[in-house]
Amino acid sequence: MPRGYGKPNVEFLFSLNTFVETFIASSEFYTSLDELNHLNLTTPVLFPNGRPILNLVAKSGGLRFVAGVVDKPGQEIYRGDLFNRSKNEAQKDFVMQYGQKIQEKYFIKSDINDVLETIPLVTSKFEDDSFIVSETKSTLIELVSNLMNVSKSSSIQTSLPISLYGKQLESLSKTPYSIQSLDMVAKIHNAKVEDLKNSLNYQFLPIPSFTNILLSSVTSVSEIPYKLGQLRLDFQELRDKFVQLEVDIYESEKIKEQIDAFEKFKEFWTVFNKKYVDRKHRIYFGNFDFGEGVDIDKGVDSYLDGDSFSDSFKELNLGKIAANIAGKGYSWYKDRRVISRFKGITNIWELFENSNGITQQLKHFERLFNVQFSNQEINRVHSFVNSKLNNITKEISE
Repeated sequence: MPRGYGKPNVEFLFSLNTFVETFIASSEFYTSLDELNHLNLTTPVLFPNGRPILNLVAKSGGLRFVAGVVDKPGQEIYRGDLFNRSKNEAQKDFVMQYGQKIQEKYFIKSDINDVLETIPLVTSKFEDDSFIVSETKSTLIELVSNLMNVSKSSSIQTSLPISLYGKQLESLSKTPYSIQSLDMVAKIHNAKVEDLKNSLNYQFLPIPSFTNILLSSVTSVSEIPYKLGQLRLDFQELRDKFVQLEVDIYESEKIKEQIDAFEKFKEFWTVFNKKYVDRKHRIYFGNFDFGEGVDIDKGVDSYLDGDSFSDSFKELNLGKIAANIAGKGYSWYKDRRVISRFKGITNIWELFENSNGITQQLKHFERLFNVQFSNQEINRVHSFVNSKLNNITKEISE
């Protein structure tokens, strides 16, 4: 958001809401190694004045990395001779020679009317006496699917731009467990089938209107990074409860205890949120984590004997949340291999359901970014988001 990068479009309104919610409510931040390499190569051209928001993320919660989001070979697009040059010098040569193409190919704006079929990422390596840059193109479905696979056996929540909203919802669709399977799980975990079914349903969780709080407290765009940092500090208690929820779930011996831990967390969050007049909701849903490649409907014994989930959990190395838990694995109790996980998505659709919320944000945008959006532009994005969330919100209301 630094000056010089152009004015935001309507889609940015939604990206900002998603980002602010993620930044304030998340304890730590993860990106993929592929994106890190891409940023390192393209930032000098695309963001010559720096990236204060990215720097703020790294400084506030630390920036960690996961592998496996891009899972295909790249095609070489540039090769430069080293001639005893350092990596930084070789990268500067690439930027000088390939700069215009970087601007044309990798400066991708969020636009629901022009959703790309593939997303290109570039990475570099040293090989013999050459500095080689390669490009990998992944479809939207591939990227989102790989991202969800990386995050499913962990406490990681995903934050994606509006253009990927539909793909994210598709990938987060509930697993159609059979009643027979749920009955088996209920008997193992001393739970009721009805409780298990309810925990798998979509549900609303109230949250403060973080973006409205942010925008109403600044007088210029340049103040946003600093104020974001302040707000993050203000909501430390909320993040502490997130961490405690993860610990409670991992240490619970039974699914029922894990679900009870989440219900206790929801009670806290509801009370915590009462002091905020304007609030919206985050959409949550539950699923059972039986380990990688396991099909519950093929029987109980098959997933009780596996250890792939424990291995993948250790590989993620989730830091302070799981440092003392990952080492214990799941050897204490076989039934602890079934974890009741909760994933969520920002309900930006709800901005339009409360006219005060969207009106306030539009006024702030006009004041801070010197932009005005027509009703046609706003309705266009509203229709896009509403069409993606329509079935979910209908299901919740019923």
